[in-house]
Amino acid sequence: MGLSIAQQRDRGFSLIELMIALALGLIIMLGVTDLFVDSSRTQGDVSRASRQLENSLFALDLLAGELALVGYWGEADYPVVADDPNFGPLRLAEMSGETVAGYPAVPLLCVGTGKQGRNPRVELGWAMEYPLVSGLGVDLEVAMSSAACDSAISSPKDTEEFVAIRRASTCAADPSGGSDCPPIGNFFHLQANGCYEPNANLSGGEIKLHRVTDADADAVLNYRDFGCGSASSERAPIYRYVSRIYYVNQRDELVRLELADSNTYRESVLVEGVEALRFEWLIDRTSDGDYDLIRSVADDDWSEEARTNDWQNVVGVNMSMIVRSSAPQTGYHDTNIYQLPGQTWTNNKDQHPRILRSRTVELINVAGRRR
Repeated sequence: MGLSIAQQRDRGFSLIELMIALALGLIIMLGVTDLFVDSSRTQGDVSRASRQLENSLFALDLLAGELALVGYWGEADYPVVADDPNFGPLRLAEMSGETVAGYPAVPLLCVGTGKQGRNPRVELGWAMEYPLVSGLGVDLEVAMSSAACDSAISSPKDTEEFVAIRRASTCAADPSGGSDCPPIGNFFHLQANGCYEPNANLSGGEIKLHRVTDADADAVLNYRDFGCGSASSERAPIYRYVSRIYYVNQRDELVRLELADSNTYRESVLVEGVEALRFEWLIDRTSDGDYDLIRSVADDDWSEEARTNDWQNVVGVNMSMIVRSSAPQTGYHDTNIYQLPGQTWTNNKDQHPRILRSRTVELINVAGRRR
């Protein structure tokens, strides 16, 4: 006798039916999990690519802003002649008995430390003649030894370029504290005279360069901006001396060394994953503001002597930078060949996506004044 409908309903599922249901549920769960994993991986790849893009743009914007300000010495004219007897920052009348020794044939990089036996003020004064210096990391590694820079900073990547930038801060300091600029503290500042006072032997344009504090800045940096000789004459602007070196270290980080109050260079890591940094310098040897030739430090016909003479003639630069993703991307293999100034850059065909960024920057304080 067959089971009634009610009895069949009470019996439930058979073992086979349960196994089929479990198998189907497992398949569905595996599909959903696989979809979730793929979605998470894709989201991670997009996030890393976004960070990579942001890093490369940030690094280029930072370097572009610094290079555009090369040669800015406030109200002082460019180029600066350090020991000019009438206008230079190392005039004997302003040196208080300090010896102004001849500057090395190859410009110093870690200037202002005094670790190589020179007065820090003398180093910074001579460096005003070379507001831009560049080269390969292998040269920088020698120049930034503990005897010249600081033993605590990271080593540069030998094959990539560095750039040393010296200029005045674009923010005029105020010894009274009424400025939004950082306080004067105890650091080197400069000031250009804006007054013509024959009776005081002032021709207008003289440069003072001194280490000052908030307490003595007014007395030491006492040049006037206008209203010469009158009680209402205003003090000429006071600018902090900026000396920075940008390079790629052996951990593929773009770092900045900056002269600090303690007569040493402090390191800041700016961007991670920078594998290559290269420059092409646009050089104006005819002083008309437009470049006549293009050179990179990899050029065999651009000798060290020629480079030293040309740093004051650079009116523009083509920058190139390769920035690597922070993590590998599954299924990706970088087989690209990247063309940089003076170098064809290849990699190990790994799984890290890369971005090649380039930008051209005009050195407005050099090219503009020449025009």
